[in-house]
This record gives sequence, C-alpha cells and structure tokens, in this order.
Amino acid sequence: MSGLDIRLVGLDVDGTLYNSARQITPRCQQAIRDCIRAGCMVVPATGRPWGGLPREFTSIPGVDWAVTANGATLVDLAAGKVAERHWMSREDWFFAWEVTSGFDRVMDLFLGGWGHSNADQLDRAEEWAPPGMADYIRASRRTVEDVRVLAREQEYIEKANLFFTDPEQLRTAWRLLEESGRFAVSSSSAVGIELNAKGVDKAEGLFSLGRRLGIAPEQIMACGDSGNDLPMLRRAGVGVAMGNASPAVKAAARFVTDTNDNDGVARALERFVLGR
Repeated sequence: MSGLDIRLVGLDVDGTLYNSARQITPRCQQAIRDCIRAGCMVVPATGRPWGGLPREFTSIPGVDWAVTANGATLVDLAAGKVAERHWMSREDWFFAWEVTSGFDRVMDLFLGGWGHSNADQLDRAEEWAPPGMADYIRASRRTVEDVRVLAREQEYIEKANLFFTDPEQLRTAWRLLEESGRFAVSSSSAVGIELNAKGVDKAEGLFSLGRRLGIAPEQIMACGDSGNDLPMLRRAGVGVAMGNASPAVKAAARFVTDTNDNDGVARALERFVLGR
C-alpha cells in the first residue's frame, strides 16, 4: 500500500500474533524478519510482563525492544535491562484491593518483569483464568504466600490483574475502579480487569519508544484484538484490528486484517510495511 512510512510496529501477542494454538506461524515470523531487514522496528506491545514474552518472537534478530505490562515498562531487550518505568503507587494497588475485597476475585501484581500470585490461587488457575491461559499464567508468575505482604514492601507496582468468576461483579468492580480516577482500566479477556497507573497504556509505551528512536506517531503501526489494545489502535498512525477482534475493537482501528488463525499479522505487515 503506497503512501505509508511505517518505521515502528507494535504487535499484541495473545489473540494477535499468537494463533489459537498459541503459536507464531512461519509466515508471521518471516514477515517480522522481512520488516526488520527493510528498516522497520517490530516490537511486542503486550499486557504480559517481561518474563512472559514469547521467546520465538524476542529471539528474532532485531527485536530489540518490548512494550510490556500495557506500557508500564519499556524493556531494552538488546541491553537486557529496563529503560523506562511508569508504575502505580503501592497506595493505588491497595485501594484496588480494598474496593474489590468483597468480590469473588483473584488479584495479583506485576513486579520486576514477573507476575506474583498467591500459591493456593495458582494451583487452581483453571477455575478463574481466561480460557486456555492457566498454563501461561503459572509460567509467568512467581508464587508468594500473600501478595499483600509483597505489595507492602514496594513503593511502586508495575501492574495489577483481577480475575472474576461473576460477570456482574466484574462490571461493578470496573465501574468503581474507573470512577476512582486512579487508574488506566482495561482488559484483554472477558473475565479480567487490568490496572495500570493513570495515563499508562500501550499507545504511550509505543510513543515513548518512538521518541527514543526518532519516530513520529504517524510512523507507528499497531496490531491488536482486545480492549487493552484500543489506545494504540486509535492513536497510532496505522491501527490494524485483527479479524477475530470484537466489533468495538474493529471500529476503533483504521484497518482490519485477517484473523490470528489466518496469518492476519503477516498480511498486515506485508501490506502496510512491505507494500506487497
């Protein structure tokens, strides 16, 4: 497609780059490699922590940065270090804990590139995790006896996730957390709420990386499928929703590509970056 000058691409992982089998297909991997060879930076832009990034993505030569935890942490993968932190206060995390304490929910926290969850809750993750995500959640978490004890020891906390078994309780909790004005509230599943510091989202994470690299927002492309992708789909120069995304996510994007099970990311990269 002519007329586009894309120099940075942020790719969501789950439901976007990953297909339903949680694989990155050879076509998608090749498209990422081709974009990098053409001079376009391609990075994960995910709600996952650093420790939960898929190696088959980050091991591609030239994938040197990652926007993690919905923009809370910008990681310099090439240097193996955190470049920027935009975390919430300990007080905000405890506010969310108290507001939702009467609900049937599981609440965790991200810190130092890993999720941290109570051991007894991780043991029964199939009961509350998004469908098919229990194994990933266990692999990306460190177990603690009580996350509140860990939280009290911190000045700042990267991100928080809450998982609900009752949709009505989720809706009520969302309203209370949003009305507090303390958080950026989002979600990537029907059973979860993701909390970041106010003003922190994937779009800001990508724009921050762009400033470091001398890349303007209009030269940034983003691909995603879920609610936590909405800011970057709306604000990036080229926002591309997956074919498997909800109608609301598709409506927020400038373009819609194929599904994650039909190489939608590869098709978008080939069209908008490589001009094929």
